[in-house]
Amino acid sequence: MKKIAYVTTGTSAQLISYWDYAHYMDQLIYADDLPNFNLEEFDAVILSCHCQSDRILPHKKQLNNYVKNGGFLLIFALNHVDQLLDVVNIECVNSKIKDWLWWTKPDGKIELFVPENTNHSFFEYVKPEHLRWHWHGAFKGNHKGTTLLAVEDTDESVIVDFKDLEGGGRVFITTLDPHSHNGQRFMPVTTKLLQEFYPWINNELGIDRNNIKPFKVAYLQTTGIDSENTPPFLSNTFKGTNGQIDYFGVRPIPDEVWECDIIYIPSICDQILMQQYSDKIMDYVKNGGQLILNIEVAICWLPFLKPFRTVPPVPYTNLKVKVENDPFEFFKNMPDDFDGWSGIVGQYSRGFTELPDYALGLTSIGAENAKYSSDYIWQYPSLDGSGGKVFVHNGDNMVRYPDHGEHKECLVRDICVGLMKYRKAVVPFAGVQVQG
Repeated sequence: MKKIAYVTTGTSAQLISYWDYAHYMDQLIYADDLPNFNLEEFDAVILSCHCQSDRILPHKKQLNNYVKNGGFLLIFALNHVDQLLDVVNIECVNSKIKDWLWWTKPDGKIELFVPENTNHSFFEYVKPEHLRWHWHGAFKGNHKGTTLLAVEDTDESVIVDFKDLEGGGRVFITTLDPHSHNGQRFMPVTTKLLQEFYPWINNELGIDRNNIKPFKVAYLQTTGIDSENTPPFLSNTFKGTNGQIDYFGVRPIPDEVWECDIIYIPSICDQILMQQYSDKIMDYVKNGGQLILNIEVAICWLPFLKPFRTVPPVPYTNLKVKVENDPFEFFKNMPDDFDGWSGIVGQYSRGFTELPDYALGLTSIGAENAKYSSDYIWQYPSLDGSGGKVFVHNGDNMVRYPDHGEHKECLVRDICVGLMKYRKAVVPFAGVQVQG
């Protein structure tokens, strides 16, 4: 399996950018821990923007050996990068933008350009206009790499790609700092670049992140109602997804449940009983297990849960549920009226719970300007984004939705597929505070 590592010196912007694009990577490496890793296990190693040089230079031999042994090293905006690299010859110059406020002026211009006749896979993904902001020094043109971005009226390069080095290695270096600005939520063009860069590097390495490995879903039989305990149609919806759903009793919950990739808990469940499994479930999620919780909370039996609250049923439009955010494609197949079971608005949900810390609201319910979250996604906070996700639905049993259309009764299936497809992705800012 091909893998990508991301090296950080611990700054907030570096970490937030990692969480933003963790779906495209496989390992977060703290710079001080580099000696503990065999870099040859990774097909690419990315040094994030503005890593402190005195934290990276001590690992000079390891990083150069990685390239000599065929590795692909990508470096963003690193001071003294010429002192780090032995595998390529580069000379840094103190190049600066003439007017960093160029973009605020009607006739403003930035002196960066893509050299003519640059036939490079990078530009099959990256738009040149997404490379235009101030830069942090440049490289003299006496190198032997391919210049992808240059400074006008000079021989200076801002992005250089050194391919087919001795030993099969490769070095991509730039003095641009998109991770810093994206992580600071400043300068939207840098976010656009990263949205293009990460698909490019994955494609360059032949990595397909959309390939979902076989997975198992444990459906807990908690209701005492046959049609709810074993919905007759649910298993068929998983055909062709690489997923398998199995049904388990809860008195007690069998050990094999905790080995499944996803646990689904239906709406009619014994919350007093489930309270006895609180620590077990939190350990499961902490270690990367995924949970779908279909519940109107009476007992906050997991530490992040909040009590269920209803919205006024008059006017009836308050009960209409709308999709507000869908980063993991849970609702991609749902029609606008997916929430009306047999045409009855209010069957999908009649209320909401307040969002816990590190949660993202997915759907809204209530008056037009209220936008309470009927559904949300929460992730167990962890530094590397490996904590499991919990999809919380405040309402009726989701296995029935939608009860019409091309993707009839497929919502639970789509949530499971989304959890697996985006298993490495991080719920926005979920990792800011590490627990336990």
